[in-house]
Amino acid sequence: MTGTTSPTGPSSPTDLADLLDSAAGGHRATTPDVVDADLRRGRRALAQRRWSRVGATAVVASLLAAGAVAAPGIIGGDSTDGVVAVPGSGDVDPPNPGVDLVAFDAGPTPKPLSPAEIPDGWSVSGSEHALVLAPPGNDTSPDDFRGKLVVYLDSGVPGEPLPTAVEVAVGDRTGYAIRADDSALQVWVRQPDGTALRAQAPPRLGWDEATVGRFIGGVQVSDAAVASKG
Repeated sequence: MTGTTSPTGPSSPTDLADLLDSAAGGHRATTPDVVDADLRRGRRALAQRRWSRVGATAVVASLLAAGAVAAPGIIGGDSTDGVVAVPGSGDVDPPNPGVDLVAFDAGPTPKPLSPAEIPDGWSVSGSEHALVLAPPGNDTSPDDFRGKLVVYLDSGVPGEPLPTAVEVAVGDRTGYAIRADDSALQVWVRQPDGTALRAQAPPRLGWDEATVGRFIGGVQVSDAAVASKG
């Protein structure tokens, strides 16, 4: 038995569109009011997105100006999900990263050469000839200056003046660095009696000349101190 065909022939595109419209049910024709409402909603959404971007940029710029946040590529640090850590003050190397100076109590009977500050953790010894400070664990004789911070009076050698090319602040006075010997950092300052108060700091202290100047500026010299020759 052969198949039959529709008396109207094959379905046309118009017939299919009518069939789909019938299956979906009736719908309202688009009116100018609907179009206007859609446009207004679109414009509001676009404006909100633009404001969000502008507002966020302004907030970040304000925080950067205040130093509250870091922008990637501007301030180094570890980044997680786009947030860059800002190094704290503890992460910044100080000008002089060596052993800290701490206050020293000379007690009722100060030594002939008595410091106001000493390297943190160092011991104090010496005599009328020299003030000697030793690092922790160093228990050698005070007469052994190796690896120690030493202060003494120098009466000088005739015809061999101490160098004055590099000035160093010593309290409210002007001292000078001695750079002829690189085994120790040395600073001297002239005394009222014409002698020179000299300090030599070992490399292990990690000090600069300004710190040696600060240290020697706090050393009190009594009449019991004895100057050496050269």
